[in-house]
Amino acid sequence: MFRYAAICVAAIAVMTATTACSSPRIAGRAESEYQETDCERSYRSATDNDSRAQHGPIIVRYLASSQSAQDWQTVAAACPQRITEGVIRSAQAQWLANNLAQSISQTYTASAHDGNALRRQRLDGLTALPLSKAILRKLALAEDRAGSALQVLAAKGVVGATLTASDNHHAAGSQLMSIAGNTGDLRQKEYDISNLLANPSTATDQSTGLQASTVSIIEIDCALEELAALASPDNTVSNTGATAASTRTNQMLVLVRLITGHCYEAFAQGYPSADFAVFASSSKQ
Repeated sequence: MFRYAAICVAAIAVMTATTACSSPRIAGRAESEYQETDCERSYRSATDNDSRAQHGPIIVRYLASSQSAQDWQTVAAACPQRITEGVIRSAQAQWLANNLAQSISQTYTASAHDGNALRRQRLDGLTALPLSKAILRKLALAEDRAGSALQVLAAKGVVGATLTASDNHHAAGSQLMSIAGNTGDLRQKEYDISNLLANPSTATDQSTGLQASTVSIIEIDCALEELAALASPDNTVSNTGATAASTRTNQMLVLVRLITGHCYEAFAQGYPSADFAVFASSSKQ
């Protein structure tokens, strides 16, 4: 009898101690308290809108692709490991939205909810980027090389090549070098233009073997060269913390819109916008 009572007392003591040390888990509590990051939230929204943009009434597809274009840019700016996917997907979504808009007698403005354009030709107003100087120099080189190529073609009167586009590429290169401190400049006074002179109107894309307009290849090469630099191990992010992360995203968003602009212009000049072309090219950079 006494032995039985002792066992019961011991059991109650253990139960009491256990109850005091830990609270029962409320099902779903951890999940409900979890806060999505900007990267996760934008990626989920982008993929959802991509799906909606493929089926249904044209107006629904148009609105979905327009939203997807914005979401993918946030993905590119907020998720460093997804910058290539984000830029290319945004350009594709904008191209789709533009084509769908024409079907319903609308004009696609390519603007974000805050009124800022989703595509840029220069980096006016940007004074800092959370990137290493080595990366900034590579970006400046890509812009300068594209600007010089377009200058040659514009002088030859090639359709689609303009001095304005050339000047914008050169300006973006100078702005990037300014952010880099104007040291270790990789830009050249002259570039090899033999291939341009031999194929001023159409050329073979070295990455895919596809034939496309020379202007479109110049633009897509510039975009993919920049994305390859940003995806390289040399790419360092100097900002940490919530406030710094927000600043980083806003700064990167400006650069993302510049590169998206090059990718979109390639599509407008005849480069295939399908995955088999752009993602095959990006994998070989």
